[in-house]
Amino acid sequence: MNHTTEPQASDGARHVPVERLQHYNPEVEQRVQGWFASGQPLVWIPILSQENFPDVPQQLLEFADHYQEAMRWPIHEMEDLLQLPHGITGWLMPASASDTDVACGVWDGEIYILGIRDRRTGKPQTLLGERVDVATGQADDLEQSAV
Repeated sequence: MNHTTEPQASDGARHVPVERLQHYNPEVEQRVQGWFASGQPLVWIPILSQENFPDVPQQLLEFADHYQEAMRWPIHEMEDLLQLPHGITGWLMPASASDTDVACGVWDGEIYILGIRDRRTGKPQTLLGERVDVATGQADDLEQSAV
């Protein structure tokens, strides 16, 4: 990592470039910043999809998906996100959490923080399936959809 080209804040802290996407959600960004500010360890888990791994047979992706616990990539600070595999979207969450609706990936040296929606239904997705409505505690569909 070349430290001479990284922007420096007035307080001397390094800034990591975070790209705001078309579906930018300030609540998600604030939540992720809060995770880092609290100092709690985070994990990144690759999303095992044909989009992320086009050359891998779907059956193999489904098999590997059963071993997500073993694929947790530890994240201790924002800069760790730059070490993620280029072009692979994964779930980002506190290490103590079991589910998340925050996804993260690195493209062309830029970190992207985003939410995932099912292409067929347009419904927000989580690591464990469709996002549960916080107000009612109900999920729209209990079957996990491909993302």
